[in-house]
Amino acid sequence: MVAYVARRLAGAAAVVYLVVTISFFMVRLMPGNAVSALEASLRSQGGMTPQEIQQQVSEIYGVMPHSPVWRQYLSYIGNVARGDLGRSVLNPSESVAHIILGALPWTIFLVGTALMISFVLGTALGAAMAMFRTSRLCQLVSFIASVASAVPNYLVAIVLLYELADMHRFFPVSGAYSVNVRPGWSLAFIGSVLYHGVLPISAYVVTSFGGWALAMKGSSVSCLEAEYVRVAKAWGLSDWRVTRSYVGRNSMLPMVTMLALSLGFMVGGSVFVETYFSYPGIGYYLIQAVNSRDYSVMMGCFMLITVAVVLANLFVDLFYPLVDPRIARPRGGRASVPGALPVPGKGAQGPGSLVGVEA
Repeated sequence: MVAYVARRLAGAAAVVYLVVTISFFMVRLMPGNAVSALEASLRSQGGMTPQEIQQQVSEIYGVMPHSPVWRQYLSYIGNVARGDLGRSVLNPSESVAHIILGALPWTIFLVGTALMISFVLGTALGAAMAMFRTSRLCQLVSFIASVASAVPNYLVAIVLLYELADMHRFFPVSGAYSVNVRPGWSLAFIGSVLYHGVLPISAYVVTSFGGWALAMKGSSVSCLEAEYVRVAKAWGLSDWRVTRSYVGRNSMLPMVTMLALSLGFMVGGSVFVETYFSYPGIGYYLIQAVNSRDYSVMMGCFMLITVAVVLANLFVDLFYPLVDPRIARPRGGRASVPGALPVPGKGAQGPGSLVGVEA
């Protein structure tokens, strides 16, 4: 188990280091060379000596532009390790870390809330569709889920924005809260944040619950046809107990994996939804940085997304051995799984025992 954890930690650290290295060379390989372009822009403004220009570039990108590449690389790695991601090209007075830390809570609230609502709604519908998959209502719900998962979230955002915000004025058009409300832990501010988040969250939920529902349906159907479920029914266990203890828990394992990885991608924000609603999240600032060629903010956002996905994947890798110890030692001996349902006439650990999950 210790070796398994060490391998996963080393792999996660290697991926993060590789992404930081790629981001360093990405700036220099882009058309026009972002560092040289910034130097030329500062030189054209006038009023600055060459030394001041180099110092300004160093503060924005974290490297001295005319020093050897290896020295620039070591300086950049050291700055990233300290959390110094440079400064924004558009607004040199603001650090990239300050911009990201200011936008991250809004993205976590918006996309995190929408993700959890769509996950709970989708898994519940998927489990129901699997249990009653021959009914006409289930087929209708499955069709709706398929259509909803195929519709882009920005299209739903445009429709909601036009109908409910622009035409009928039910909800605000943009922003995270009203300008006349003072930020703080007050009921007025919290209510304003929830009010402004209704439409962006709805646009995300409408287009994502269908994917969870279809995935849960497929996972549940495969569990319903498993041998341990048939044995549990043959033993006379109630349908509720079979559904809860054997079908539900086993079918939720891949869903939990998908949820953990989605939580990693969550910090990237919903780019189009945040942009259309002018919601100050990571996705909104990422689009602004791309449009204005603010490479420092772009690299900071990319590194944040990468680290979040790597940590989410690492969490899944470390969590799964707790569910199935065989994952941590794939070449080892046979591991007993708690809650195994024995075949009648055999011991719990004897040959022919079935792997199931029981409360």
